[in-house]
Amino acid sequence: MTPDGNTAAIDGWFENVRPLTAREKELIALSAANTDEAKVKAMMGVTHWIDDLPFEAAITRQASQPTVNIEGLVAGYTGPGGKTILPGRAAAKLDLRLVPNQTRAEAERKLRAHLDAHGFPDVEMKVTGGYDPTEVAENARLIRAQKEAYAAMGVKANLFPRLAGSWPGAVFTAPPVSIPATQFGIGHGSGAHAPDEYFVIDSTNPKVAGMSRASLGFVELMYQLAGTS
Repeated sequence: MTPDGNTAAIDGWFENVRPLTAREKELIALSAANTDEAKVKAMMGVTHWIDDLPFEAAITRQASQPTVNIEGLVAGYTGPGGKTILPGRAAAKLDLRLVPNQTRAEAERKLRAHLDAHGFPDVEMKVTGGYDPTEVAENARLIRAQKEAYAAMGVKANLFPRLAGSWPGAVFTAPPVSIPATQFGIGHGSGAHAPDEYFVIDSTNPKVAGMSRASLGFVELMYQLAGTS
């Protein structure tokens, strides 16, 4: 990482990153204009964006740059009491989030080469999973049906070119399957992957779908998909 911890410094990490198209930049600008920045900050529990960037620049960076995140660090004695010992082992768990046109194999290879070149050939790498980045064309039948489904349910939705999270969509969008794949749903939840993760089952707010309405949302998507050519 760079000294400020904000940018990955793996050798060659950005060389295959595909620049955003003019249309992708337009979609990001529309999302920024239609999103309440203060509410997003409150939801994420932050007061400013990385490098103090303005909102549109921050989400442009989110959509266009790969990341290297440290999920956890463990070293030395961590049990009760004290031990006057030197750590004999240290472990760091990372996740690498990729963008087109990077690949999982490339990311693994470059991390290994970076460690070796900077004096850490003894650091062992254990890759526990991963997949290539994925994307679907804006004019794909599935995406058009999804937009129509949201509109039919009265849900205002932004079309954003990239998802910050990770999911194995490439299993479907890449050869040999090569079909569009997306994520869809209505309702409200938060805290994904955390102990207090939740989803609203019975909603008392007419503007928020509970589990039953959220389930019917998928029925609406199927209707729209059947009627989209």
